[in-house]
Amino acid sequence: MGSEVDYKIVQGHYLLGGGQEANKYEFKIYRGHPDFEKITVDSVCWTFYQAEDILTPIPAIIRVQGVFSERNIVRVKLAKEQQRGYPILPIVKVIDDFDFELLEYMFAVHNRFQSDLSRLGYDGAAKDLDPRNLKRARIQREIHRLSHDGKGTRTIAEIMGISRNTVKKYLQLTTKEFLSETNNPLREYQRDILEHLYADHRVSIRHIYNELQEKYDNNIKVGYRQFARYVKNLREKHKIERN
Repeated sequence: MGSEVDYKIVQGHYLLGGGQEANKYEFKIYRGHPDFEKITVDSVCWTFYQAEDILTPIPAIIRVQGVFSERNIVRVKLAKEQQRGYPILPIVKVIDDFDFELLEYMFAVHNRFQSDLSRLGYDGAAKDLDPRNLKRARIQREIHRLSHDGKGTRTIAEIMGISRNTVKKYLQLTTKEFLSETNNPLREYQRDILEHLYADHRVSIRHIYNELQEKYDNNIKVGYRQFARYVKNLREKHKIERN
């Protein structure tokens, strides 16, 4: 009995409609849970969705990558709950008869849905749960809170551990502008686009689009109209005129 622990720590990846998330998260399952002895690597389980330290009540499934039951490891992991001020999410149930064929079908449906978004030039998409965007959103909220409390730019920069220019940028953006900027899937191609614009001010948008499609194996998941609007905005922002 001395070697028994009250919990096991489970590491796993979320299985979403668009595929398996890259980020790995930790969960816990308590002794006495019907699946306590059953859970193992490659188990598929019900739990709740999270992104970094944003916890939600949204039901979600994970695929288990690791299970830890050694007393010291579990104790250290559980101690982090107190340190960071929010709990490790629980495993709700191991899914014994998980239908992987259905999951593959969901992936295919999601890909077709993404194609529809691109075809229609839709600028908004369900990216709000992207962990990178959530982290930026938390930074923005905290900066605005500190500013509202009367803190100056220099003080906020020191508290947040970021530059004063970064603080000023976040203060200048409204929430709508911030989300629009962080959610834009074309941000990752900004450097490539600017290189083309600076190399030839008269380069056509269609030429840039075709070049990037070839460079990234036709994996730019936005339509041409959305791409064209983004390039035009970059021209205006960086004052690159077609002369």
